[in-house]
Amino acid sequence: MSKHILEGYETASVDGLQAKFIDVEEVTTRYYDYGQGEPILMVHGGSMGGASTANNFSRNIPGLSNQFRVIAVDRLAQGMTGNPIEDADFTNQGATRHMYQFIKSMNLEGLHLVGHSSGGGIMFYLALEHPEIVKTLTIISVGPQMPKRGSTKFDKLLEECPPDRTTYEHRKCRLLALGHTPETFPPDYEAADEYMGNLPKSVETRKRMDAMRAIKPGWPDEENKTYRAQAWEKARNGGLQMPILIFCGKQDTLSWGADEPHAMMTGELNFFDLLSTKNRNVKMVIINQAGHFPYREHPEVVNADLIHFIKYWNEHR
Repeated sequence: MSKHILEGYETASVDGLQAKFIDVEEVTTRYYDYGQGEPILMVHGGSMGGASTANNFSRNIPGLSNQFRVIAVDRLAQGMTGNPIEDADFTNQGATRHMYQFIKSMNLEGLHLVGHSSGGGIMFYLALEHPEIVKTLTIISVGPQMPKRGSTKFDKLLEECPPDRTTYEHRKCRLLALGHTPETFPPDYEAADEYMGNLPKSVETRKRMDAMRAIKPGWPDEENKTYRAQAWEKARNGGLQMPILIFCGKQDTLSWGADEPHAMMTGELNFFDLLSTKNRNVKMVIINQAGHFPYREHPEVVNADLIHFIKYWNEHR
């Protein structure tokens, strides 16, 4: 690796940004914090111990921070954020609770929440549980909070990945199967991602979760499904009344049925229906030539739409 790629590894920062750290109930938590004004909290997707960190938003932070305070945070047991104290918190409920405690530790309120993929799930749950701190909710790309789809193009691409899921080669293969262009994840991003994924605490994450699965087959999937079902019921009954924006990448392999000629975005449309049952202020934006990470592939477009959405509702609330 070049010296340029290795620079900043003490914080695994990319694109000229510099990450910070804060203790959240004894869990060291990594985040970016730029700009002034109303706070936008950006939360990445992925799974505990796997790929995806606050670095995902490195192309969006500079533009958004010209008008807002932008905070992008590593989720619990991801990136350089530490592992939960209790094994039972290796769940979506635990991740949501950690995110709320992060918000309290940062003294944030009046938030514009932005979540990508499974991070969109965390923001969905957080908005349902603490609507008093949320001004708007934005969810990017299909995630586990959305009604299940069938077999996808992503599932087919995953069959070509190295079989050992403990290796970075497998995690990198998964990541590239979700991006739409080779430029979605440049070398400095991949290098930082590999570094964080191989940290002792990340290895510990995967070992602790494997041990829990051995003791309790089906964990944490069953817990996550129950938590999600409860959230769906609240949403159907009008539990989310803030303005909601959904971004979709038209070529997202997770939204593309394995045998479909093009992506039908079934998950996003089902989620739209679920949210809009008793909330008229739900909007969906479809971005062409974009995969699972449209905000990295078209940062200026996503930034412009997000800024317009927030400003409109600030004026018409």
